[in-house]
Amino acid sequence: MRRLQFISFVLILFTVMAFAPATTLDKRLGDFVLQVSDDVGAFNIRYAPEKSSSSTNFFVSHNDYATTYFSVLVDDTAYQLRRGSISSIQLVDQNDGAGLVFKIRDKLNVAVNLTPVADVTSSGQGAVKVEVVLENISSTTLNVALKGIFDTILGENSGVHFVTARYPYVSTEASFSDMEQLQWVRSSNGNESIQFLFEGNGISSPKMVVLANKDVVTSDSWMPIIKTGRTFNSVFSYNNSAICALWDKMSLTPSTKGSVTFYITLASKAKIPPTASFLGPKQGAGNLTDGDKILYTDEYGVVYTVGDITDSMLNMQYINDLLDRIRNLEEDPAHIDRNELLRLNAELDAILEKVRRL
Repeated sequence: MRRLQFISFVLILFTVMAFAPATTLDKRLGDFVLQVSDDVGAFNIRYAPEKSSSSTNFFVSHNDYATTYFSVLVDDTAYQLRRGSISSIQLVDQNDGAGLVFKIRDKLNVAVNLTPVADVTSSGQGAVKVEVVLENISSTTLNVALKGIFDTILGENSGVHFVTARYPYVSTEASFSDMEQLQWVRSSNGNESIQFLFEGNGISSPKMVVLANKDVVTSDSWMPIIKTGRTFNSVFSYNNSAICALWDKMSLTPSTKGSVTFYITLASKAKIPPTASFLGPKQGAGNLTDGDKILYTDEYGVVYTVGDITDSMLNMQYINDLLDRIRNLEEDPAHIDRNELLRLNAELDAILEKVRRL
């Protein structure tokens, strides 16, 4: 009899744990509300003035905003940072924002920190800093890359799905690798707007931004396969566009961290969302890891980071090899990796500067 009672107790406990209610945090940013949930591990932003009973979602709300999320590529294996795909999700209530911490087996901890920017928030405007911190908790070096998928909704009823600093409208599938000209991607219904800042001071510029149907960017392929000029329709969804941003790989040794930072700015009442100008002149570029040190500033004031310049790098053979790598990149403009070229030039200049000071 006692054995049956014990089994019944275990079954009840399992049922309670399996169907434990999700926790949701709301953080107000003036007229906007940042909503973070550990149900599937997603977040949303909505326009919801305190004195109004109506609100407007900025992301598709189906299944607790499940189609807005991050993915991580660990070596050659991709993990969606959503419940059911990783080991655990923890919702963190921060004094100045909210966060989600994901654990990927015994490999990686990923913290998504969402922080309202108080000095930018005003009537009809707001901003959120998004910082994703990846920590290697394994005993081996990991090569990791981050991808963000944002299932926007505002622009789908306007006829103009997206606007960027370079293109006045984007109404078909497209991909961009030059963030310097793209600057930002905006989705707007004419009254409310959400804007993703992908270039600017302190921002980790993605290596690629893809605008495509939601089913395309959420497919199993790490790099979405698009057809430039194709409409935002698919077999399963009509006129359903989304943003996919992919950042460069980072090599993380055991117990080290890497981070990616960008901003989401907001507007209502037909105002324009803040651009990266509120961040000041650009001072940094790329995804940073614990070992990065500022060693070089170019003629335009842009700071590049490279690791320590060791004695083994201060010889002609190493410098000649570095020059060959730079020349090889420059000779293939169709497939040039601009971030890698900038990094190599920064390393070369840092070496020459150190030699000059010896």
